[in-house]
Parts: sequence; structure tokens; C-alpha cells
Amino acid sequence: MWKKFLSRLGIGAAKVDLVLHRSHVRLGETLEGEFLLEGGSVAQHIRNLDVVLQLEVHAEGKAYRKTAAVIPVASSFTIQPGERKVLPFSYALPLHLPISRPTVRYTFVTRLDIAAGADAYDQDAIHILPPTALEQVFSALAALGFREKATSGSITPHGQEFAFFPTSEFQGIVQEVEFFALVEGEGVRLYMEIDVRHGFGGEREMKRELLITHEQLRDSATVARLLREAIEEAVQAAGAFGQLSGHPLATPHSPIYSHPVGHYPPVHHSHHGGHGWAGAIGGFAAGMLAGMVAEELLDDAVDDVADGLDVDDWFDGGDGFDGGDWL
Repeated sequence: MWKKFLSRLGIGAAKVDLVLHRSHVRLGETLEGEFLLEGGSVAQHIRNLDVVLQLEVHAEGKAYRKTAAVIPVASSFTIQPGERKVLPFSYALPLHLPISRPTVRYTFVTRLDIAAGADAYDQDAIHILPPTALEQVFSALAALGFREKATSGSITPHGQEFAFFPTSEFQGIVQEVEFFALVEGEGVRLYMEIDVRHGFGGEREMKRELLITHEQLRDSATVARLLREAIEEAVQAAGAFGQLSGHPLATPHSPIYSHPVGHYPPVHHSHHGGHGWAGAIGGFAAGMLAGMVAEELLDDAVDDVADGLDVDDWFDGGDGFDGGDWL
């Protein structure tokens, strides 16, 4: 009787430990592991064993937490005193989640729902890497002398925005290159904003939509060439061509690069379960967090209308793709 009483308080109760085969995994890959269950001092009925993938985003000095997925594992079983159980774990990461960055973190929270007792928990941090297609883009930008900014990976209304700045040949010509990425059946589609220095201390925001096919992604030199051509064409269109020397330029208005002037590109369907901006990398977080932030800002506005806060204030001062020129 005394043991049962203590077990209800969590003393001498069953325990659970999620052991992952690896703590770093790419978007689109399957993460595997196993649950190690150990019975306590008395037999206990387990109502449910599940895992919550918790997403935490830091912005404007605040942390926003939300459940990205709930993964049911087992239900309605009894674990005997001192009994050890091993259950398999497997989870395929969807492509619309944001990748890990200093402001984006993930934790698996395992819960053992014990009937008539205190639940047992376990927490495991994981690091989500970019899918291979996006990793190729990052590597190609590095080969062109671009480095990722410390603020890269922030969540905006359209998904996760990546930002790179030049350190070599484009330095003094291009301020930065920002883009969203959409992994499709054909390859990876980039919605780019290239900030080109213009005049005395000014800049022009040139927008580009670029599809890099899976075949092209197999060759790093080809990926670097396509990105170079896109950036150089933006520089040329911004009227800064005279600042470049010795670099081949893409043919103006070539079909693969040309895009009519406007605020947004047509949004293409993804072959990985998402469509539109929601299918972009980080699109899940954008939609999820927008409501949370809007609700919080609404509460703040009620407390102090004079603050004049807007949802866009949290999203890096705007949607990141308003204005500018599409090529």
C-alpha cells in the first residue's frame, strides 16, 4: 500500500528514456531510436506513451513555443515492477518545418501517461539540418564568397528567410542576398531578394525566382554558376553593371530567369504535401506563429493603444518581400 502511494507521487514509479540513434537529422529524413521503459516498485497501468516535437522560436527578446507534432507510440498496457521494455521509435521530418538556427530550436518531449499516478517525462534536444538540396545552395553561396548572417533563419510570414552577405568579389556591390526555399519534385525553388548598392549610400531590392533542378544540384559548380548569374543579372538590372568587371552575365530576360515586375511571384505547387508559401521551408512555423504573435500584439494593444504595434513589427519590420523589382 505504501509503495502504491509513493508511486502516485512519482517516487518509485515507472520511467521512460528516449534514446535517439542520432541527434542531427535533415529535413525529409527519418529519425529513429528506441524507448527504454523501466517499471517501478509496483505494477502500473500506462494509458499512453507519446512524443511531442516542440518548436521554440526566439524573436524580439521573446520565446514562442508550439507543438509541431504529436507522435503516438503505444497505449493501454501494464508494466510490472522492475520490468524493462524496449519499443522502437521512427519519425519522418516534413519538409515544411524550419531548420535549426540560433533562434530556432527543437525538443522531443516524451510522456508516459501513468494511470492514477504522476506522469513520467523525458526531453531530448534535436538539431534539424537543411535538406540536401538546400545544403547545396548554401555551399554554392559559400563558394561565391557569401557568408550566412547571424540573423539568418528568422521566421517571416512566408516561411524561414535565409540571409547571406558578400565577403569577396561582390563586396561593395551587393549588400546582401535573402531568399525563401521551396523543395519541389523538380528541385529547389528560390525566391530571392538581392539588395544591390546603388548611388551614394542607397540600394535597390531586386527580386529573382530561380529553380535549380535536381540534375543541376548534382554538380556544385553548376549551382554556383546559376546563383552567380542570378546575382549578376540583378546587379545589371539595378544599374550597377559598371561596378562589375570580368564576370559573365546571364542573358537578360532569358526564360529561366525572367520574371515580370511585381510584388510577389506566382506560387508553385510542391510535390511534398504542401503548396504555396505554406510548403516553403519554415512555412509551418510562419502560419503557426503568426496567430500567436497577432494574439499577443492584440492583447498589448488593448493594454496600451498608443504603442501602435503591428504584426509586421515582429516579423523583422515587414514581410521581407514588399516592394522591390522582380526581374
